[in-house]
Amino acid sequence: MNQTTLLAQLRRCAIVASTILFLGLASPVSATVMTFPLSIEYSGSSPPAGSAPWLTAIFDDENTPGTVKLKLIASNLTGNEFVSVWNFNLNPNLSPADIAFSAPTKVGSFADPTVSKTVNAFSAGPDASYDIEFSFSLSGMGGGTQRFGAGESAEYTITGSGGAAGLVVADFNFLSQPGNGGVGGPFLTGAHVQSINGEDSGWITVLPGLNPFDVIPEPSSLALLTLSLCGLAVRRKL
Repeated sequence: MNQTTLLAQLRRCAIVASTILFLGLASPVSATVMTFPLSIEYSGSSPPAGSAPWLTAIFDDENTPGTVKLKLIASNLTGNEFVSVWNFNLNPNLSPADIAFSAPTKVGSFADPTVSKTVNAFSAGPDASYDIEFSFSLSGMGGGTQRFGAGESAEYTITGSGGAAGLVVADFNFLSQPGNGGVGGPFLTGAHVQSINGEDSGWITVLPGLNPFDVIPEPSSLALLTLSLCGLAVRRKL
């Protein structure tokens, strides 16, 4: 490799590393995204037929305390499987009355779910006492289009006011109060999937001990990694 070509490659690598560093510094470093991949069945029934996670919930406050985006995704349900209820928890220091949900932005033909909010009021099979419940339509069991099923999603903007004026994603990172003598919980979330194998149903949740926050490398580390890889690539060509 001649010196001109080598310098050109190093210059391109430096530009890429500088761009990564600039974009990283221009955006907040702290992680604000929280993901719940529902991957286990906990009620002793049949799990959904597809590959786990069958459902995924993504919370994102976009580093703007007071509002949180929530996306509910029926990522890997199959066939006629559908969700009847999906429950979440709220920071016990906040009142559910101080959070409001927008109308959903939807992918699919399902009916808008009913969103209910009351402290420790909603159960999820053998687990119990959640603060927020999405109740989806059961209409058309066996093929109707009102149900929330395979490949569909709903996105909400959750707005906090009063005591929840500084609402962030971490306010949804709380365990339920266990029910039935502690059997089946506590969990971060719980959802009921119906029409499994045509007629079964089961309650699903995330893996125990899950850390739902994404790990985001520091921008400087990304830049250094890019330069290192560039150096190795150039060295191999010498």
